[in-house]
Amino acid sequence: MAAIAVAPVASRREPGWIYNRSWDLSLIIFSAVLVPLPFLVAWAAQATGWMSQQKAIDAINIAVALLIGGPHLFSTISYTFLDNQFRAKHAVYSKLALLLPLIVVYLGVTHYIVLITFFFTWASLHVLHQIIYLTDCYRARSGWAEQKWSRLVDYGLILTGLYPIGIYKMSLRQFTVGGVLLPYPDFLQGLPLAQLAGLVFAGFLIVWIWKTIVEFREGRGSVPKTLLISITTVVSFCLPLGSNLDVLFQGYNTWHSFQYLFLLWLINKLRDQRGEIEDGFVRRLVRREGMGAYYLCFLAATGVMVILTLIVRSVTPLSADQSYFVVVLSVLLMHYYFDHFLFAHPQMID
Repeated sequence: MAAIAVAPVASRREPGWIYNRSWDLSLIIFSAVLVPLPFLVAWAAQATGWMSQQKAIDAINIAVALLIGGPHLFSTISYTFLDNQFRAKHAVYSKLALLLPLIVVYLGVTHYIVLITFFFTWASLHVLHQIIYLTDCYRARSGWAEQKWSRLVDYGLILTGLYPIGIYKMSLRQFTVGGVLLPYPDFLQGLPLAQLAGLVFAGFLIVWIWKTIVEFREGRGSVPKTLLISITTVVSFCLPLGSNLDVLFQGYNTWHSFQYLFLLWLINKLRDQRGEIEDGFVRRLVRREGMGAYYLCFLAATGVMVILTLIVRSVTPLSADQSYFVVVLSVLLMHYYFDHFLFAHPQMID
């Protein structure tokens, strides 16, 4: 990882790209090749008899959480809790984040299904919000002023692709996450929600294709933004088609986390160059040539979280899944919470 994350400098940035063509294509856009990886590993493990389906799922969940998911969520503290300016400027916002672990523990012990349903809903929106943020970054870097309706079409397409088939699978009681069957109330069964979601998605898709063609004809089209939205749309729409939704969504999480790790590294490098990071731990990390030490620090933090999960499992009557999610979601939901701030500020990438 350190070898491909050479310290970015302003002189190496290219107009229209978040950093430059090769960096963006390999680490942000075409890193979508990671999406099918967990599914392929699970399929190979089961097909060869190496391990059962459930053991393969558990192994994938642990591997993704340890190697990429955990480091990506802990990297959020590099611009929040470890940043004196952020804590001082957004004191109330920062303190409110500390309520989330209390809510997670309460729901995890008393209303576990509610917790998992809430988590998955927020997680799906969070992943898509990151894509929206990246399109905002490309829009800001393009140099073209874009009308509000055009942005809303981009946002609408990104936000609706996941749900036509996803809602349909939920209505069939086929959507399981973290060992929990996501609930679909009986009173919704008679409503054509999946069909309505499909019509809305199709409408956004048609308008987006039309406006994109017009933009390129007029010389205003953004290649990276168009590629990112196109790939996201295909991934979001096709992902729920598979039968093992738990593993398939780990694929989306892998791509999301991979993007985020490198994006936060770049943002912190740019913040340091603008003099926005005070002397301290984060500045020493981001001033290194590569991001090896940066990654290893957050990997170590993930290891602590794993140990804490094992402790909770051993000293409480909670199941293995409950112990895992009570610990992980205590940190993960704070990551989501703070990223809503980050994703509202595309100027941080300037």
